[in-house]
Amino acid sequence: MSWWCFPFERLIGALQKINTNDHIGGEMESTLIQSVTRTANIRRWLRRPDCPEAVKQLKSLFDKCFVPANATKADTGLRPMKGSQRAYAKWDNANYSPSKTHAGNATILYRPSPDSGPLGGEIQEIRNIQSASGFTVEVHVRPFEKLSKSLYDPFLRHPHLLAKSYSSTLRQKADVISLDNIVAHAARFDYSNARTVLVNLSRD
Repeated sequence: MSWWCFPFERLIGALQKINTNDHIGGEMESTLIQSVTRTANIRRWLRRPDCPEAVKQLKSLFDKCFVPANATKADTGLRPMKGSQRAYAKWDNANYSPSKTHAGNATILYRPSPDSGPLGGEIQEIRNIQSASGFTVEVHVRPFEKLSKSLYDPFLRHPHLLAKSYSSTLRQKADVISLDNIVAHAARFDYSNARTVLVNLSRD
């Protein structure tokens, strides 16, 4: 199972390079980690579906305040390709692929519609769509079936892990979504009683 630990490794490196001026006892470290966790909690809260609309309007200002000074302008990387199907699509600095191309990049959390909650699924196809208005991409995703009521999800007791169990069976009918409806990659682990746990690997 993959875990996104790189931000914490960078934080450790930054702490090691700071001149503490002989202050000891953890006061500086405590201040830094509180600032990091508060920023992360605010960013996550702003992405909640029940976040007040008035607060959401301030999100663009918040994102500008916490962009690193050396950050480059985000590039979606989405480029037109020949043919009707794509082996991958780069979107929001992440690569997504059909399961036959790369199983790891195919397991995602997504929203079947902009107003619905996220589901776990597996990308089956990524298609190029040419229309009079321009170039778009369709993502065909088969969602995991819901966990049977007779089976227990042990990860419900640990909401901070952002993990949820599903049935290991994929639904036959695929949802057709846009790249904007993808929430994040997900780490997948199959365990007992034909259950699958998906862990949200969002970098935000």
